[in-house]
Amino acid sequence: MLRRPIQWTRSGPSRVVLRWNSDTYSPRKQIIAENPPQYYPSISEVRQKYTQKAPVASRVPQFCAQFRGYDFSKHPQKRIDACHKIEGRISSVRRSGRGIYFLDLVQDDEKVQLMAHHKLMELSVDDFDQHHSFLRSGDYVVAVGFPSTTNVGELTLKLNCPIELVSPCLNSTTIPEKLSDRSLINKNRVLDYIVSPESREHMVIRSLVIQAIRSFFLQRQFLEVQTPLLAGNGTGANAQPFKTASRALGSSEEESLSLRVAPELWLKRLVISGFDKVFEIGPSFRNEGVDATHNPEFYTCEFYQSFLSLEELMEITQDLFAHIHSSLSTHRTKLKLLDQHLTSLEPLASRNFRRYEFIPTIQEITGHPFPKKMDSNALVEYFHKIGAALPSNKSPASLLDELSSLYLEPLSLASKEPVIFYNQPAALSPLAKSTTRTYSNHPHEISSRFELFIDGKEYVNSYEEENSPFAQVSKFKIQQAAKSDHHDPEALVPDWQYARVMEYGLPPTGGWGCGIDRLVMLFSGASRISQVLPFGTIRDVVRQ
Repeated sequence: MLRRPIQWTRSGPSRVVLRWNSDTYSPRKQIIAENPPQYYPSISEVRQKYTQKAPVASRVPQFCAQFRGYDFSKHPQKRIDACHKIEGRISSVRRSGRGIYFLDLVQDDEKVQLMAHHKLMELSVDDFDQHHSFLRSGDYVVAVGFPSTTNVGELTLKLNCPIELVSPCLNSTTIPEKLSDRSLINKNRVLDYIVSPESREHMVIRSLVIQAIRSFFLQRQFLEVQTPLLAGNGTGANAQPFKTASRALGSSEEESLSLRVAPELWLKRLVISGFDKVFEIGPSFRNEGVDATHNPEFYTCEFYQSFLSLEELMEITQDLFAHIHSSLSTHRTKLKLLDQHLTSLEPLASRNFRRYEFIPTIQEITGHPFPKKMDSNALVEYFHKIGAALPSNKSPASLLDELSSLYLEPLSLASKEPVIFYNQPAALSPLAKSTTRTYSNHPHEISSRFELFIDGKEYVNSYEEENSPFAQVSKFKIQQAAKSDHHDPEALVPDWQYARVMEYGLPPTGGWGCGIDRLVMLFSGASRISQVLPFGTIRDVVRQ
């Protein structure tokens, strides 16, 4: 039976006894609800109580780094007499009778053992047990004591003061040691992070990947910027935007707005403004489905630099992937997921990615030359000729994209070696610079573009930007026709204001975009995008 904890005062302990079922947290919640301030004190006040005994609070990793490996044998009773104060969350409680408790305290993903003994605290067994039997896994506490070690050499803080509860866990059931039910994990990520070091590692790796990307561009004197998430339209990529409306823009009617599908056109406006090297890391939104590698809200990095060619874009990509791999390698001893996967990802650091040109490669695989025209009729006929199944949408962009899925992307399967596909047909890239190339004695309009695939998944999309306002207007009109004629939901929504801004002059510019969520999946070995998003996909978010 457990009782209400002793409330320690200057004049000594005072207590009110209440017996309750130790198998659940519910009665404890009732006790705490009667007097919340007692169980949620200010950390400043708690630290002040122990200022004379232990003036400084150490974080657990700092404490472990200071004393792990320390030779305690040179001290009486194998302990240092100077008091130390540490704080954190209880991950386990073990009793050795009523007068001794062993607890594991966790903070910053580091764990240390606490030993609470009634004699060290100069308490009777009853008073000691009454106070400490109230503690549970999940509680946040402050502990004061002497650094020491056990007979088997485990670093331990031997407490000389009662453990101070500063934030109790009120969950009605004991926190499990492990979660294996995927549906439970998806709808309760908080509990998942509490019990699963691997899930927390995914978030740590996510942070490290973003830090590596940011450092790469800052070292190269790029300016980091933040562009609008909400605007009059969602242009910047071939995708469906989320629509909303504002009542606060001064008009009598609501004004239609969209969440951005990509930051591209805003970033290029900045290049036009004279910012020659810019990058942005942030979210974009596409009103599309959820699967293993897609979520409507996702993170990307995009950069733009004036006077940058396609070849230079490829070289920067290789340098960036090598930089990320190198940066993460410094953390592999502390992160099991990195240690498990980085070796297989060494090709990312090769700076020598395989390359396949779009049209010649498909011609070689199918044994048939590309159609002279790339309109819908000619491409549908080509599908019949090569015996490929047609996609549901028959726009030129959809048909060409299907050819890429059928014949190019499989070349990157079953390998962690990066593969570059380049010089895609111009119909696939309405914002890219176009040129004419001859294949099988026929001229074709292609874009100065490449995509990077690894193991069947796209990671990078990059191209020389269209900088002629005349050509850009023409391409916008082609996209409008595709949307009208073929009801293509992913046709680019024209941004006529951007076309007018281009008249100030967009220098020859290289642009680049990478999906950060997929990159984190790659380096952490995650099989689903939900594992690398802090609260999962949109399906998971709405259930939490």
